[in-house]
Amino acid sequence: MSNCKISVIVPVFNEAKVLPRCMDSLLKQTLRDMEVICINDGSTDNSLNILQNYATRDARFKIISQENQGLSISRNKGINMAHGEYIFFLDSDDYLHPQALEIFYQTAVKSGAPVVVSKNYCKLGKDVVSSALMNIDNIRYKICKTPLSGLYRHRLISAVAWNKLYKKEALQDFRFIEGIYFEDWPFTACLFSNIKNFALINEKVYVYNTSSPSITRSKFTIRKIHDYIVGIRYVYNYFMRLNKAKEWEIVRKNRINTSIKMMLSKISKSTDNIDELERYFKQEYVKLANEHLVYFGDLSLKSKFRLIRLFWHQRHQ
Repeated sequence: MSNCKISVIVPVFNEAKVLPRCMDSLLKQTLRDMEVICINDGSTDNSLNILQNYATRDARFKIISQENQGLSISRNKGINMAHGEYIFFLDSDDYLHPQALEIFYQTAVKSGAPVVVSKNYCKLGKDVVSSALMNIDNIRYKICKTPLSGLYRHRLISAVAWNKLYKKEALQDFRFIEGIYFEDWPFTACLFSNIKNFALINEKVYVYNTSSPSITRSKFTIRKIHDYIVGIRYVYNYFMRLNKAKEWEIVRKNRINTSIKMMLSKISKSTDNIDELERYFKQEYVKLANEHLVYFGDLSLKSKFRLIRLFWHQRHQ
C-alpha cells in the first residue's frame, strides 16, 4: 500500500464478541485515507474469520496472523509495517467516534505537534459517546510544552498507548517492551520525554471498554509484579543512558509511585498466594529502594500504610 494519512494498528486476541463493533467504527470513519493493520495474535475463537470478512469488504484492512506473542510484539510489528504519516493504536474491544481519526489528524496538521492526545475518553457502561457529527472547525486544542509532566498532570489523559495519534517519525526510536504486561506506561514515559510538545483536545472520541476482561482486572500474580519492576528498570536505564535525570525525577514522583500503589493495592485484595506475593514484592521493593529508584516518602499515606503492614506481616511469618 502507498503512503496514507493514518495507520491504525489493532492487535486482536479472542475478541470475536466485540470485534465487529470495533471494525465497524473504523469503516464509518470520515477520514478515508487510512490503513487498518489487524494483527491476529493467535486467536482461537472466530476473530480471524471476522477480520477476513472485513478485509474482503474493504482493501484498506490488512490482516497479519501470528502465533500468540502478546500485545507488545503485535504493536511493534504494526509499527514496522505502517505506511501512514501518523500511527494510531486501537484496542480490539474498544471503538471510535465516526470523526475520531479526522479530528486527531486535523489537530495534528494545525498544531504541528508530534503527538495529539484526547483528554476525555468514554468508558463503556459509564459514559455514552454520541455518534452525531461535529463541526471540525469548532474543535479546539491546547499545546502542552512540558510533555512529560503534562502527561501525568492531566489525569484524564492516562499513560496508555491508545487515545493518542503519533507522528510516525516520533516513534522511530521507540518500541514497546516485548514479553511483559503493563507495557504502555514505559512506552509513553520514554516517548514523552523525547518530544517538545503535544496537542490536547477535549472531545470524547475514544470509547474504552471497561466491561471487557483486562490484565489490570485479572488475577494478580508474581509475573505481574515482575513485569512492573521490568518497566521501572527499563525507564530508569533509558533516562540514565541519555542523562535525563530531571525527567527521571518527574517519572519517579508521578508514575513509579502509581506502579507501587497499584501493586500494593492488588496484593492487599488478593485471596490466593498472598504470602508468596508479599514475599516477592518485599524482595523487589528493597532492591529498588537500595538503588534509589523508589522512595518511601514519595508514597501516599494509604500506600505507606499498606507497605508497612506488608513488611510487618512478612517479618512475623
